[in-house]
Amino acid sequence: MVKFSKEYLEKTIKVWQRYSPTPLSLEDAREIAENMIGLCAFIYELEQKNGKDDNLFSNNWN
Repeated sequence: MVKFSKEYLEKTIKVWQRYSPTPLSLEDAREIAENMIGLCAFIYELEQKNGKDDNLFSNNWN
């Protein structure tokens, strides 16, 4: 489990609150952050398996 600062979790709440009808807690923000990290890791693994050269993490966004 990753340790997130309170400031980071508060920013996460600010970004994601508009998508939730109920107030988000710091625990909700921690879960959102961990899930986003997991999603990016999953996409990266898929791209590595499929041999993609131009992938989400290649920094070729120009």
